[in-house]
Amino acid sequence: MTLNYQAIEQAVNAERDAGGFAKLMQDFQELGVLRYDYLVATGIYRYFDADSHVDLKMNGVPKPVASVGDASAIKAAVKGAQAGEFDFERFCELAGAAGVPVWTSDLTAKEVRYYDENGQVLLAEPIPGL
Repeated sequence: MTLNYQAIEQAVNAERDAGGFAKLMQDFQELGVLRYDYLVATGIYRYFDADSHVDLKMNGVPKPVASVGDASAIKAAVKGAQAGEFDFERFCELAGAAGVPVWTSDLTAKEVRYYDENGQVLLAEPIPGL
């Protein structure tokens, strides 16, 4: 199966806020997405299936990334995003300030992992609804 750029984009555009995240993850599973990474410094989403990946810009906005990871800062940012306190662009700013260059949404492990520059997991959160 090859990832369908348009179908992924359509599923993302159907999500209105963080409350729709679980449905989006279910839609991604149906499209064959096994995981996706968000690259903070470039504002790029990288979607993976079993054989390949596709990069999409969509709503991504490049943000600077601090050189030192801060687990408590990314935890606070995630909590705020889940509570609907700010938009995605602000979340990306906070993730970058917390030293998170990439986060991975792993639909197989049903977990989102936020990494520091050294590839260490600063925070792992369950994906609701999977």
